[in-house]
Amino acid sequence: MKSPARTGSLQLVSDPWDSELISGLLSALSPPLTAHPCCISWQCRMPNIAPKMTLSMGDRSLRVDSVAGGGAFATVYQVTDPVSSERMVLKVQKPANPWEFYIDTQLDTRLEPDMRHLYTYVRSAHLFLDGSALLCDLHNYGTLLNAVNIYRTLSDKVMPQPLVLYFTVCMLHMVERLHDAGIVHADIKPDNFLLGESWLTFYGAKSSW
Repeated sequence: MKSPARTGSLQLVSDPWDSELISGLLSALSPPLTAHPCCISWQCRMPNIAPKMTLSMGDRSLRVDSVAGGGAFATVYQVTDPVSSERMVLKVQKPANPWEFYIDTQLDTRLEPDMRHLYTYVRSAHLFLDGSALLCDLHNYGTLLNAVNIYRTLSDKVMPQPLVLYFTVCMLHMVERLHDAGIVHADIKPDNFLLGESWLTFYGAKSSW
């Protein structure tokens, strides 16, 4: 899946996250985003999602376990595949945000393979008339903000300096790799860095790329 072709001289825009601009860029994709094998378009409204319910997402069923987090534009649920017992997260967005899935496809193509694991991976995107749902990997150890808050409860109140330096180097490295790939993330904050088996993973958010 290729980005829209660049023609003419460099053009500056006042707001690169303007909804009309993003809609125009997505509509110019060839093939369209909905042709991606991991993108499913539903011609209906998004179903109500709540803990303890089971819902169908494409060819699999998911049990909604709990609310893992949320913000102004999305709610993140921890879900489990009842067949395999695999745990994942489902990011529910209202209104729909197909741009985030598009950026995920660009990470697949623009980043070197040995760098891809540093950023979140969307397994499947479900686009409804009034929202979208992204099925993603679960990172077991929370966010960098969670880690900072844990240290605040301890006697020293602060994270050890060597660990601060380590996380700082990791974050700068990941941002640098994004910039090398021609991608800008505009929502860099501790709760967008996830702790997991790869130690630190960069996370996308509403209108953040």
